[in-house]
Amino acid sequence: MLRLVSLFCSLTMLSWVSWASGQVTASAATFSCASELFLGDVVSASQKGLALDDMTAANCSNQLLQNWPHTGFHYDPATKVKSIRIFKPWAHEWPEEHRAEAWKSLVTYIRNNNVKVLLGTSIGCIEDMDRQTWEWAKELLQMMGPEHLLGLAIGNELEMFHIFTKELNVDAKCLKKLWDGDYAWNWFKQVVSEFDAMGYARTPVTSIFGGLALGGNTSFFYDTPEARVNTFLSKAVSEYKMRYVFTFNFYPYFDPHLDMDDHTEDQCTASLAYSLCWEPNCNLPETTAVARKKMTNLTGNPDWPMWLGEVGWSSRYTASLLSDMKKCKDFSSAEVFQTFYQGFLGWNLSISNLTEPLTPPEQVFWFTMRDSSVFGIPEYFGLVSKCHDSHCKMTQDKPYMVSSPQSGSTGQGKKSTAGSAGHRFATSGR
Repeated sequence: MLRLVSLFCSLTMLSWVSWASGQVTASAATFSCASELFLGDVVSASQKGLALDDMTAANCSNQLLQNWPHTGFHYDPATKVKSIRIFKPWAHEWPEEHRAEAWKSLVTYIRNNNVKVLLGTSIGCIEDMDRQTWEWAKELLQMMGPEHLLGLAIGNELEMFHIFTKELNVDAKCLKKLWDGDYAWNWFKQVVSEFDAMGYARTPVTSIFGGLALGGNTSFFYDTPEARVNTFLSKAVSEYKMRYVFTFNFYPYFDPHLDMDDHTEDQCTASLAYSLCWEPNCNLPETTAVARKKMTNLTGNPDWPMWLGEVGWSSRYTASLLSDMKKCKDFSSAEVFQTFYQGFLGWNLSISNLTEPLTPPEQVFWFTMRDSSVFGIPEYFGLVSKCHDSHCKMTQDKPYMVSSPQSGSTGQGKKSTAGSAGHRFATSGR
């Protein structure tokens, strides 16, 4: 459906003010991408946020999306973005001379729009890099102010390190240090200790895991010598109680268990039907329900806090896609991207069915604002294509016509949800 009034790109310049007065010293802008395409209102808007991609964070942090694209209709305003996920405060490979100005724009956006932030910092193989990232995070925290902090995420998909050793420059020594040497847990505790000393002792903390954390076909989480997820989570629950939030990145797009249609080489209508719907028997809600049940088994509490750190779809084929779905011509298309995003906007976060009530996630983040790349591989998950584009990526109403979904446990299209992996390169932390 086309909007009657365009959402014009607006750049509202702010005057320079003093940090000493408690405000941000920056000339920053609020940004909305233009499109005549209306996809509906945002259901549960206060519980949905946008992930900040590397492209935007490094190159155009003065163009963060103020509104959810393709919401608002006629004279009704578009829905404001109320939360963002920042994967890392800065990257070692980004120009240091750009950091101060980028942060000024970022903090202006956060303050002017009263946005809550899930801020990330790293757990990796090089302690000095983890320390530097955390020092940057502490500096950014001071600029933001405690009223804008949703939580602190320490580490991103550590369970994937042993799979993508080449891409992440991870060796056996690093893996042994992370898990047998307990570096992952000890660094997590060290960061939380310093975080608490800054006055954040009541702020939620988390470490984010992907779909592989659900693997193993057991009632608990993945736990092997190369990725002791259940051991880590057990320690976190014991140490921090319900202050610790379980957070997962779930991508139907990267689900390795999706099947091609019978007797075809490039058709995947059943897998798309299963992945594009939002009922309890559909891909994302069903996977989230598996996580909820494992959380309950571990904690004994069916209402333990849970967030989804990344949910998204690629509007074009990306070489990050390794499953059979790379052969399906419709899977990585603009039409499917639109349909998945529209479904996300309308999702009420429910993961329950009539016979099994389950507590839904409290917060979910769409990945991402703009297209970006990981390890040099272009990806197309953004709602805007690139920096300085004034238009949203979607400008025409071209939905994918979804057939009736089939259950992932019995229907064609899906083999299993238990071992569904997250993003192909999720461990990069972006």
